[in-house]
Amino acid sequence: MGHYRSVLIAVFGGLALAACGSDAEEPAAAAGTAKAAEGGDTQSLAALLESVDADPEGEPVDYLTYGAGAFPIRFDRETQRQASAAVLDGRLGYASLSRSPTGPEEPIAFKIELPAQTTFAVFGIPPQSSFGCCSGAHIATVTVEGSATSPDDGFVQLARFQVDPEVYEEKQLFAADRQTPVRWVRVTLEGRQVPDPDDYRGTSFTELFGYGSQAPIEVEGDHFTGRWLTGGGGSGPTGNRLELIQDGALVMGCGTSGGSSYTVSGGVENGLLKYVVGSDTVPIVAVINSENQLSGAMIGRSFGRVIGEPGGAPTSCTPGAEPPPNPVGTALDQCRAAIVYGINFDVDSDVIRADAAPALKQIHRALAQRPDMAVTIEGHTDSDATDQYNLDLSKRRAEAVATWLADAGVSAGNVSAEGKGEAEPIADNETSAGKAANRRVEIEPSC
Repeated sequence: MGHYRSVLIAVFGGLALAACGSDAEEPAAAAGTAKAAEGGDTQSLAALLESVDADPEGEPVDYLTYGAGAFPIRFDRETQRQASAAVLDGRLGYASLSRSPTGPEEPIAFKIELPAQTTFAVFGIPPQSSFGCCSGAHIATVTVEGSATSPDDGFVQLARFQVDPEVYEEKQLFAADRQTPVRWVRVTLEGRQVPDPDDYRGTSFTELFGYGSQAPIEVEGDHFTGRWLTGGGGSGPTGNRLELIQDGALVMGCGTSGGSSYTVSGGVENGLLKYVVGSDTVPIVAVINSENQLSGAMIGRSFGRVIGEPGGAPTSCTPGAEPPPNPVGTALDQCRAAIVYGINFDVDSDVIRADAAPALKQIHRALAQRPDMAVTIEGHTDSDATDQYNLDLSKRRAEAVATWLADAGVSAGNVSAEGKGEAEPIADNETSAGKAANRRVEIEPSC
């Protein structure tokens, strides 16, 4: 955490009402303006930011993002969808929430479920734009409440603050009113910074950061096994649906959409499911919430959210006489690279974790059935750390997979390894969800 956090403390130490902070999505951005939320203690901000969880680069972890496993629950898609996406997508873009010159006529409130108990210490807002969407037209008041009980009750105020309309170069950071472990968060957005009856722009919202500490995420080995109705395609159990089967960190699946079938290839990393559908290379990240809904977001092409209600008739993946289709083999037969999730490594290491065995065996089965096919194992990373570091790490990880396959009986002459580092992302590395999706292995056939 060294250099990054030391610089922030040095910068904020000279501010009369500020401490220090930044966010994991903009490590090179100017240091933010730190304030107290209503009732907060400005004197404790530096200590609070020293105490929050940080990633391997020393950057504070934002727990209010899809990539951290935070998703809306019981939200109104008509009035709350855009607002919840603005808070959670991590893109630092903006959503237009109201065309009224005074802001939303009624406060916009929605609930978020976190994957584990989380204690927030500091909340933040990105720099305001001095032109376009947000100059004076941003939401004015943000209230954050939390509950450890349920999404229905037990909420207490964690922070309430006013967003300054004229902070264009720095983030605004606010100390939490109280630090208490919560599992559900309710965010309320109210008013407009500068009401103006002649202002034609909509009232917008950009992003909400939540820094603190989170308990370990605990999920069962079959957590993602089940069937979900995904909406459309007719009603009842034979409508559009998705079936998933988890084995270790590997997740396979089948689905039906508009009468057509598709396969799913995915894996679990720290409780977050990452998967692709068929030959599509647009990744999706998802969780199963406390109400057994499959809640996810498509990364790259859009941040459209996916909700699946539990239920549905069996699919071609339902365990039976025939095993579900092997997505690696399907990709190789179509002469395209197979995107493989579920091969996890120790942090900053090429040591393969034990839960990667099912994903490795899936690759082994596909290659064993195609003994004359030569392939390249490609390692891909996110953009954290330097280009050279990521290139070296991805090469060592690819070599570790190739060695495992050779030890399992695959002809070493048919398998080569190559590190791609961060050079070929399939999602936006500016967001934590995109970074998670970019951490992957690909099997590239030489056809």
